[in-house]
Amino acid sequence: MRINRVSLTHSFLVVFAVALVAQAARVQIFQGKEWAERARRQQFTTGESHASRGNVFDASGNVLVESREVYRLAVAPSELKDKAAFAAAMAASGFPKEWIDAASDTRRKWVPLPGLHIAAEVEGLTSLRGVHTQSVTERDYVNSSGMRKLLGSVDAEGKPVDGIELSLNDILSGDTTESSFARDVRGRRLDTPEESSGIPRAGQNVTLTINRDLQEICDGALAKATDSLGATGGDIVVLNPRTGDVLAMASRRTGRSFANTGVTEPFEPGSTLKPFMAAALIERGRARTTEVIDTHGGEWTYNGRTITDEHRAKELSLADVIRFSSNIGIVQFSQRLTPREQYETLRDLGFGVATGVPLPSESEGTLREPARWNATSAASMAMGYEIAVTPLQLVAAYAALANGGALMEAHIIKEIRSADGELVYQAKPRMLRQVFSSEVSSTVRRLLISVVDSGTGRRADLATFRLAGKSGTARRTVNGRYVEGNYTASFVGLFPADDPQFVVLVKLDSPRGAYFGGEIAAPVSAVVLRAAIAARDASLDRGELAVVEKRVALPESSNFVARTTRDANGKLPQAAPALVDDNVDDGKTLQNIEAAVGPVRPPATFTLPFARPRPVTSGSLRAVPDVAGMPLRGAVHALHGAGFRVQLVNSMAALTLPAPGTLLAPGSVVKLQHIP
Repeated sequence: MRINRVSLTHSFLVVFAVALVAQAARVQIFQGKEWAERARRQQFTTGESHASRGNVFDASGNVLVESREVYRLAVAPSELKDKAAFAAAMAASGFPKEWIDAASDTRRKWVPLPGLHIAAEVEGLTSLRGVHTQSVTERDYVNSSGMRKLLGSVDAEGKPVDGIELSLNDILSGDTTESSFARDVRGRRLDTPEESSGIPRAGQNVTLTINRDLQEICDGALAKATDSLGATGGDIVVLNPRTGDVLAMASRRTGRSFANTGVTEPFEPGSTLKPFMAAALIERGRARTTEVIDTHGGEWTYNGRTITDEHRAKELSLADVIRFSSNIGIVQFSQRLTPREQYETLRDLGFGVATGVPLPSESEGTLREPARWNATSAASMAMGYEIAVTPLQLVAAYAALANGGALMEAHIIKEIRSADGELVYQAKPRMLRQVFSSEVSSTVRRLLISVVDSGTGRRADLATFRLAGKSGTARRTVNGRYVEGNYTASFVGLFPADDPQFVVLVKLDSPRGAYFGGEIAAPVSAVVLRAAIAARDASLDRGELAVVEKRVALPESSNFVARTTRDANGKLPQAAPALVDDNVDDGKTLQNIEAAVGPVRPPATFTLPFARPRPVTSGSLRAVPDVAGMPLRGAVHALHGAGFRVQLVNSMAALTLPAPGTLLAPGSVVKLQHIP
């Protein structure tokens, strides 16, 4: 059978039609879902929708960091209808001419514009056709470098880098949901009813215990002190001893450093550790504040190691050991504690254990068990060596002396609330343990008052309020070895002394020139406290301050007695001698301190209506003034002002030896009775 050309063509067409129908049936029936999904993926895309991060507030409700919506802009030049209006809107939004020309160039299909913009800045531009916007969430931080170090930051993708942002990321970050949206042939986003599959929940808001005003005060004082004294860095930490709330935490280091060194860098505390040894001794009945010990004239050899004192004396009471920061005295007293008791005291104060505040990389410090001590470790630790503590650990330990002996848990988070305001967490004061009795802590606090009144911390004196405190000066190590001339100067203050609201630590690393804590760190703490008292809001209870304001019981011979007050003979009282401390060095050290923290002067100078009397003299002799009724500090100043040197004696039959009115040569020693 002969097949002609027409039949062959018809057969081919039939086969082709059958194959086409079969293929169509396979694609539509058997592969229909697969191809439909491919088409959907081409027309629609899926992305993540991130909710805004939570805000951070200070203890008074001031915003420290918040999220705000900003926009990225892009222009499709071919879609522009009115180029003149577009150019005017671009110029009004602050774009330079070169970007206006680039965005108007029709040879380009898509021109992303630089920067992030808030809606109000580009409102006129975004209303034009051809201008496309993309919403972006940006973190807006308070304008404070010190606060930024505490808060941390997030990177360009919104991921936390350090600080509170990192440690509380799970709380601050909101939910993430998937959303799908349609796009045109050029990939541009189109509105669609299926755009979102859910609304993401915003992050929770966090309120810190930090007080913004107090933080700025500490940042400013620390910056001035480190710059003027040539220190490589320093820290100031302020804590509420009643609640454990961290009120301020300022850190500064040379170069670029973003770490919160108040919790990341432990240091050897030096003499600031001595009050804890005294408290442990008194608590166990091993010593009394009036007990006198031989201090060997300021130099003593113990286990082949020579220990020296800056304040050289033949003997000192325990009270004076703390007042004058005697190394020899505290080592000898501390020998009455076993290594286990010494270790347990320091451990119970929280040393060697992280406080647990939510800040990255907190250090535990160093506190070795007695089994790892050598022959001189007990002596070293009594003087504040062979132990490393963070600034936060040290102020938390001093808080136990301020609040009646209780070690409180340190807090930096006050409360957490959801985005709609519901309370999720609220910090409450929590006592970790009772370290000392209230009687012992009160006794040690009185010793610390004497440090500021007449000891190594006199430059921290506030005049109007009583301050308790302790200075510390410790050698620093480089590559594991102590380096001569390289010190850490520190001072811890309890304010006000009678019922402390603040525990303030000032620490300066490697200062040049003067390096004693009482000389350079103590004045900085005074500056911080004066500024806090003057500030509008610095977490101080001013009602309590009015009650505890220093009331000086002045003697009848004081020039502050009313002129109308006459004695039994009808005579007006005479003015008291000038209150001048001749032992204060007014040379270069004072110049350095004034350069660092400003001149320490009263707020105003008044001319009193009394003439300053001349001391009663007979030839070259001077009369010992009557200091009966004066506080210790006033009596010492009066004796110094009369030209005498003063020696404090714990027990005498008379207030002064020689008696008041006795004529002595200038520079003679007058013994003054002092009962701690």
